[in-house]
Amino acid sequence: MPTVDEQLVNPLAAHENRALSYFRGRFWPLLTTSDPCDPPMLLTLGHRSLLLATCLVADTHRVLQDGRNSRRVPQLKRLECLAAVRGEVNEYCSSGKPPLIGLLFAVLLLYFNDGYLECAGESASTASHQAGVIAIIERLGGVETVLDTGPESLHMLVSEFASTDLTTTMLNGGRPSFSPKTWEKIDRRSVWWSRDPSGRFSLATILGQMSSIVQYLEDINCGLVELSGDRVRDFEVALIPTYAPFSTLSYSAYDPYSADSLKEDPEAVHAYALTRSFQHAALIYLYRAVCGLPMDHGLVQQHVSPCLDCILTIEGPSKVVNCALFPLLVAGTHVQSTRHQRGVINVVNSVHNKMKFASIQSIITALDDVWASESRDMTWLEMFAGLGSDTAVL
Repeated sequence: MPTVDEQLVNPLAAHENRALSYFRGRFWPLLTTSDPCDPPMLLTLGHRSLLLATCLVADTHRVLQDGRNSRRVPQLKRLECLAAVRGEVNEYCSSGKPPLIGLLFAVLLLYFNDGYLECAGESASTASHQAGVIAIIERLGGVETVLDTGPESLHMLVSEFASTDLTTTMLNGGRPSFSPKTWEKIDRRSVWWSRDPSGRFSLATILGQMSSIVQYLEDINCGLVELSGDRVRDFEVALIPTYAPFSTLSYSAYDPYSADSLKEDPEAVHAYALTRSFQHAALIYLYRAVCGLPMDHGLVQQHVSPCLDCILTIEGPSKVVNCALFPLLVAGTHVQSTRHQRGVINVVNSVHNKMKFASIQSIITALDDVWASESRDMTWLEMFAGLGSDTAVL
């Protein structure tokens, strides 16, 4: 059987070959905190709308990366890709025959293209692509069916989509697209986040709790339930920050005089740091959005510096910080000293230099807007109004 590289030679055009190589080597690794599963290159070769979406993402990111290439190429590719997607949707509606898995991949990539790369563009339509992803998933039998039957690369992209959908909803208001129970299913296969090598804890547990909080807030806003101190305390207990031990050795085998006991496992430490940053960010959300506490309240501020410390202490060349933009934004908008603001903006600029996503520029704008405001009683939603409606934040 020919390799992927051999299949990329013909019958694709030279610019498509370059785009697929760029997607696989440069863009795809940016979607995870560690080594990702293989991208869906074979499926891409046999599915026109997915090929076009993959080339679109690659060409758009290349423009952001080097700043020299014309934006006209991605704009034309976008129109061609959207036409192909619409054609396949129309064909499915009339015959039910087109392969929906390839179409789902394509629309997922369009969502990330507009939410991460083109969120500042006039043609961005992140919400439309989000709705398209949800509609296709439902046609395929629901998210659990997709997670059970889809290839590893699709599972990883769905984990990224569900996470971005959740965190962006927390910033903009509304209900997330998936229920809190979905996160246990998502955690069983390839995901974007780092895992504790010993399997002791997973970020999925925290994302599930965050989803429950958002659902609870929407139930309050709709008058279905009332704010309950007991329910808030339950969330507080579930989100107590989790710390990694110094060693992955089991305590029964622990020898304090062993050289191994003095070493930290960097992968485990970084996985726990990412999880802990999301725990602190979720608690800030709980106190600000659900309980309505002001930004300078003690319960809020006690999680701001620890959240930033989790991120600032991650040592390079780890990619964990690249996927910690949500907790960085949440804690960053609540810092109260100029020194801490400089620290936050330095990290965000560093991440932008590595990733070149336009959404990171939107984050910088939102931070600057909050810091420049003289108001100290901004509501949770007011703090993130400067992000823009098409920006997706993870």
